[in-house]
Parts: sequence; C-alpha cells; structure tokens
Amino acid sequence: FFSAPPPGWGARRPPWPRRPPRPSAVAGHCWRREDSMLNYTYVGPTLLVVPLFLISLVNLFIAGPPLKTVVLNSNGPTYGARLPFMQLHVQGGTARFSLSPKDEMTHFFVITCYAQSVDGALSYDAQVVGKRPGAAPASLVHESTAGGRATHGGEQGRLSGKQGSDKAGAHALQMLQPLLGYSEYDVTIVAKDGARAATSLPPMEFRLTYVPTRFTNTQVLIRAFFTCTSLCMLALYLAAMAGARAEPGQLWMLALLVLLLGVNDPLYIARVVMGGNAPMYAASVLAQILFSGGLFLFWLVYADSMAEAEAATPPPGCLRLFPKLALVGTYVGVSAAMFLLHGRVPDRINVTDAEGLGDSVQRYLVYALSASVVAVGVWLSVLIARVIRNLGWKKVEYIYTEREKSFVGITMVFVILWLSGHVYRAVHGRRGSWMQLQMPFLTLTNSYLGMLAHAFWPGARGDGAGAGQEGDDDEP
Repeated sequence: FFSAPPPGWGARRPPWPRRPPRPSAVAGHCWRREDSMLNYTYVGPTLLVVPLFLISLVNLFIAGPPLKTVVLNSNGPTYGARLPFMQLHVQGGTARFSLSPKDEMTHFFVITCYAQSVDGALSYDAQVVGKRPGAAPASLVHESTAGGRATHGGEQGRLSGKQGSDKAGAHALQMLQPLLGYSEYDVTIVAKDGARAATSLPPMEFRLTYVPTRFTNTQVLIRAFFTCTSLCMLALYLAAMAGARAEPGQLWMLALLVLLLGVNDPLYIARVVMGGNAPMYAASVLAQILFSGGLFLFWLVYADSMAEAEAATPPPGCLRLFPKLALVGTYVGVSAAMFLLHGRVPDRINVTDAEGLGDSVQRYLVYALSASVVAVGVWLSVLIARVIRNLGWKKVEYIYTEREKSFVGITMVFVILWLSGHVYRAVHGRRGSWMQLQMPFLTLTNSYLGMLAHAFWPGARGDGAGAGQEGDDDEP
C-alpha cells in the first residue's frame, strides 16, 4: 500500500505513498490487507471462544463428572462391604481395602477415613501393596500419622494426615495413591491409641474417590484428536518452511508446535492402557512445563521486539535476551524441581494449614515459582501496554505489521480466557475441578497455537500497512 520510507524515517513508515501505484496493485494489496484485518481482528477471538463452548458441552453431557466417591460407614468393631471393584473388611483395629481398578478406576484413587467422638490420641499406619499375576507383591507406600505429621515410607503415594480434632471433632486420614500398572491394590489401615494398636475402630466413615473410566475415555479421544491435528499442522508448517526463507518468528512457531505435542500428551493413552506408569507421567508433566516456559519466552521476546520501532538505538540482542532467559529458566527449573521432589501441587492448597508446606524447601519453591510467574506477567503487561499505547493513543498503527497486531490481539484474548478459567476454579471450584478444566485449557491452547501458526505461516504476507514495500511495479 505504501512505498519504502525515505532515509531518516527509521522504522516509521510515511502515511502516504511517494508515488501512486497502479490501480490493479492497489486493489490486490487492499484486498489482502482487509482480509487479514477481518481474520485476526474479528474472527480471531471467535475462533478461541467457540471451541471452548463446544468442549464445555462435551464435558457436561459426554465426559461426566471427573471424580466418583463411594461412602461407607462402619458402626462397630466388625464391618464388611463389597462392590465389583472393591472390598472392605474391618476387624478390630484394622481396616483392609482390596481394589481392582480395571474397567472402573483410572489414574489414581484416594482413601479417606474419619473417626468421630474419639477420646484420647488416635493415629494411623497405612500401607499399600500392589499385586499383579505371576509376580510377588510390591510394597508401594508405608506411612504413619503418628506424632501429628505424616511420614512417607515410599515415593509413589501422598498422605495427608491430621492428628487431633478439627471443628467437627474428627480424627482423619487421607491418602492418594497413583495407579502404577498393578491389577490389584491392597490398602491396610491400622489405628493406634498412642504407642499401642487400638483394639477396635470407633464408628468411622470411609470414602473411596477415583477417576471413572467414562471421563478418562473422553479425554483419550480429545487428546488423540489434538495430537493428530498438531502433527498435521507441524508437517504442513515444515513443508511450507522448506520453500521459504525462515524468519525468527517462524522459527519460534516451529519450536512451539513441537512442544505442543507434549501438551497434547500422546503418552496419556499409553498410561491408560497400561493402568498407570510413573515415568510416562513424569515425562508428560515435564513436557508441559517446557511448553509453558517456551511460550513465556516467545511472548517476552516478540513483544520486546515490537518496541524497537520506537527506539532509535535498540540495545544489543544479547542484553535483551539474557534477562528473559534467566527469568523463564528460573520458572522452568523451579517448576520441574517442585514436581520431581514433591509431586503435583494439590488443587486447593491452604498455605497456613497444608502439612506439606511445613517443609522449608517446598515453601521456598512455592515462593520462587509464584514470583517467577508474577514477574513474567508484569513484564509482558508492560510491553503490551506500550504497544496498545502506540496503536490507540498515539494513532501510529503503521509502526506495526499485521502479523504483530495479530499477535497482540490473539494473545490478549488467550490470556484473558486463561485467567478467567483459573479465577473461576479458585472461587467456585471443588475438589477435582482442575481435571474438569483440563479439556477446556487443552482446547484453548491448541486453538491459540493454530491461529498463531496461521499468522506466522511461511510465505504469507504479514506486513499489513507496509505491504507495498515489496515494490510498486509488482504485477497484479
């Protein structure tokens, strides 16, 4: 639309052409510009919101609840209950669960027991044993709530025990056990009165919470779909880059499309088929951490590059990149260390009451992780605010290309929707709400990366107002 700026204009382009281009060239450039503006300004947010609406319908009518809970009450020293996938036998001061997760339970199970109106100190010893045909039983976890704190005897489970009485006067134990590929899990809970084993259990309520297969099978289908679409998008992007000169933004998109495969988690299907696998789960979580770190770094680098249009003498590239690498590297390192050392942070954690944060190392990791995420958000907000100021207040939209304006608009809508989901979860969410939000967040991320890939497609015209720089003598 405009010719190349004369010397002295720097990065700013004149709002008028130096010589009138031919009408055919003007028509072609105008059509491409208007089409780009329509796609990214109006249709863009719609392409992020509509898939979220559709996946919400899938969550509501097809996937079902993410968690199921079986509640059992024992009113005496002897009690028994039986379901197709579970048996409970209470005798004296011992309660034994025998669980067969096949066709009913997936990912993990949580066993909780409450004792009401107990006189004196009551603690619990809990042990989990995994069994599979043709192999010796394997001890997975041996834990105790004696002394008011849970001591972990294994690395494959998490126990949250409370010694003493809460407002309801209950002595409680809660234990989460991931499924690790065993066909049967035996859970033994022994009550202790001080240092001695209790002769009988008081009236107790037992709860077994697990992820049902219906919800998991829906996630398998959704993740398989997004894995296939991301692979196709990556193959097409590589084919397009083979015949065009790669730009820095396109190299960033190629890296993000590779990391997107980790977010879609093709190992999820393998874990479900195998009945759980700890190394595969760890690999999936680390891949998601790497993707979020790469996305943060791309945001900071690209938004900062847009500010060069205002700077007469921008600083060297290494000075601009090193602080961003240090900040994002801190986020990735702290997130990976927290997961590898302490597992996934619970859905709704109370910093003042959570037993796990009594560990100073974990507490400092939480502080470092929170500080790094807030720093990324503040830095990105400052950069985007400068861009919006130029686009709105200073009315100098010709500084930025259509690709850059598309990046700002799509990213703002993505961040707003992402934050809205987390705010809703924090205010109205219940236990397991994060699992129900996994598919909406997965859909939002894939839609966002798809739109960015379209905006940064190799060989596509993304200059917008400066499209005419390719020459006034181009043939129509």
